[in-house]
Amino acid sequence: MTMTRESLEVVVREALNRLFARDASLLTNDASEWAVAHRLAVHLEELLPGWDSDCGYNRQGAASHSKPDADGSLVRPDIVVHHRGRLEPEHNLLVVELKKQTSGTDQGKAREYTRLPAGKREFQYRHGLTIAIQQDWRMTWFANGRKAR
Repeated sequence: MTMTRESLEVVVREALNRLFARDASLLTNDASEWAVAHRLAVHLEELLPGWDSDCGYNRQGAASHSKPDADGSLVRPDIVVHHRGRLEPEHNLLVVELKKQTSGTDQGKAREYTRLPAGKREFQYRHGLTIAIQQDWRMTWFANGRKAR
């Protein structure tokens, strides 16, 4: 099933509404981004039947999502919505970077994962999204390595 950014945005907003309704204590208690990402991934998977929603996922077929950042630490997406093990773009729907505040680094990761496959990365996500938790859940969408309009 092909999903437009607009229809995917409706799903993401509903997942965020469920997060507020069911998991508010994570937000009021300043839980880690990982904890919030996990619960958001659960809600996304409930709303997107047939898709896998994973946190910190580091594999796609034989390809790795992990890549070293400037200081050599491995970087992987916070949430991916995909069909595990499939490299084709139609099986890699969404990559989400979740942060407590907007960060250029996160936008760079969202851009990278939506670019055409290059180097050792053999896969591409159709949509990328950064969500800033502490800034009214500001969302920035990406496609084909660029901010979506």
